[in-house]
Amino acid sequence: MKKFLLSILGGVLIGVIICYFFMDYETSNYVIQNYNGLDEKEIKEWDFSYITQAGFIILITTLLIYFSWVVVEKRVDKNK
Repeated sequence: MKKFLLSILGGVLIGVIICYFFMDYETSNYVIQNYNGLDEKEIKEWDFSYITQAGFIILITTLLIYFSWVVVEKRVDKNK
């Protein structure tokens, strides 16, 4: 259980860092102006494609950490 939780934590941390530095996030907000140009309203939307891609990156890094940990443990136990 400890290995699983630490893999999730490491995957989230490394995945967030990868997403922050390598994915160019552009806000999906836009502004609606009235005819006179005085009234502006900003519409805020969630960027589901960015969230999905970041989720996949986090999932993949978590799985890579977990399975590499399993392989290293098996090799250490095999050498003993």
